[in-house]
Parts: sequence; structure tokens; C-alpha cells
Amino acid sequence: MSKLLKTLLFISPLAVTQQVMAEACSDPISGLTDCWATPDTYTITLYEMGVCNDISDQSSTVPDIASSCQTTYSNSTGATVNVENNVTGELSGGTSTRPDDNLYSYGFIKVDANMIMKHQATFSAPITGSGTGLGTTCWTNGNSSPGGETTDCGSAEDANPQNMNVYIIGLNCSDGEQGMFYCRYENDPEGLDNTYAWLVDANGNASTNTYAPLGIGRYSETAGDVKYLIGVAKFNEPKTVNNASTGMQAQYRVTRGLNANFSAPPLTASDEVDFTLQEFKVITTITTD
Repeated sequence: MSKLLKTLLFISPLAVTQQVMAEACSDPISGLTDCWATPDTYTITLYEMGVCNDISDQSSTVPDIASSCQTTYSNSTGATVNVENNVTGELSGGTSTRPDDNLYSYGFIKVDANMIMKHQATFSAPITGSGTGLGTTCWTNGNSSPGGETTDCGSAEDANPQNMNVYIIGLNCSDGEQGMFYCRYENDPEGLDNTYAWLVDANGNASTNTYAPLGIGRYSETAGDVKYLIGVAKFNEPKTVNNASTGMQAQYRVTRGLNANFSAPPLTASDEVDFTLQEFKVITTITTD
């Protein structure tokens, strides 16, 4: 039976998107207003997850996971997590570890800043793809985001959706210490946990390098660039691990994972559609018999 539910919400708008979340897309999609949809497939690479205390969530300083957290799953080479039709596939490899009995105030995940999406959508009227084509069916064409013209359009018979690499190279936050590489997501309207995000380089240090013309980061193994994303959730209610706790499960959900973007000039014209990343969520459960 499920006990001690924890919702870990991580929202990751790209630097080239609006900070305000779009509304749900209609089916078929109508109009030229940005909207969100559930991507057909979505893949992330998970390196580590666990529970924590003593996190300085209001600071842009990257938290010391080793000293503040208990790791419940780790995979040094990364575990591929496939989400299809909003259902998580099984994790493979890695090491699972039971955390010490304690009361925990936070949960964390460490994932690769490169995610993969594939999608096809129907529109109520012909629309131009940011890549090529005009039609009522549009699909990811294999170009990367941000910076690529990700979407082709045409007839349903022409559709050929390809994997789109999405690089989270900026969080586009402001206010105080928040900026391109650290962000606070608080006071969720659905009452979900406050969440905090840091982008870090291949050595685990804070990302610092920015590049023209948008002043965002770059995905690479170079020191100061972006390689990983660390998301930390502050539980609305601290979670207890004790003798009755038998497991910790993770369900990755991407209900609002894809953004149908009509409003990113000069990257796209106002009458073109360009598929990009909007957000993803991780829901984990501590279970008992």
C-alpha cells in the first residue's frame, strides 16, 4: 500500500521561451497562441536521485549533494528513462540504496541537460512548419532545440516524426540571485512542492559560461558549460523513512512536456509553429507493505 507520497516537480523552460506557462493545446490545435501538449515520446538520462536535509534553496550556490542528501538511486553512466504515452518505462542498471531512517525535508534528482522528444500534432487549419512545409499535420523533424527549426508540416501521409534533442542551457529566471543557471519555482497554483534548479558542468560545478547572441549557456563537457541539471523539491510535508518503508518508486510524467511555440521571433515567424520543451515532472513514492 502506498504511504508517504512526495511530488517532485521540476519545471524547465528554455531561455528562448516565455516564463509564463502556456495553456493546453486543443485537439486539433487552433489559432496561433502558444500551448502545451503531451509529447508522444520523451527520454531523459537519470544519474542520481534521493532525499535530503539542510539544503539552502534560496541560494544560487549548487547544493552539496554528498553531504546533505541520501542517494537512493545512482548510475554513473546514466539510466535511460523512456516515457511513452505519459507512462514510465523500467530503469535499468545502477545501484539502489535504502536511505537512513530519518525525517527528510527535500528530494533531489540529477539528470542530463540533454533530453529527447518526438511528437506529431494535428492543426485545424494549415500551418507553416519552422523547418519546412505547410499543412494540417506537423512533426518534430530531428533538428535540435533551442536554435534549430524543429518542426515540419504537411499532410498526415507525409508525417515522419524524428527524435528532437532538447538542450536545457538556460533557466531564464530573474530576481535576486536567480539567473540563467539557477531558478526558484515556488507557490505552485496546484499546491505542489516548491522546486529549485541548478545547471552544472561536467565536474558538478555551477555553470557560468554564456554565449551570444542570447546570453545563454552551451551544452558540452567544457568546464563552466552545461552538462547536468539538479532539481530539488522542498516537501510540503517532511517525509519519514523508518522500518515500515520498503521502497522508493519514481514515475516520470510529461503532461505539459511539449510547447507548440508560435511567438519566438526572430527564431520563428508569427505564423509558424516550432516545437520546444515546456516542463517535466517527477513523482516519487515511498512505499510500505
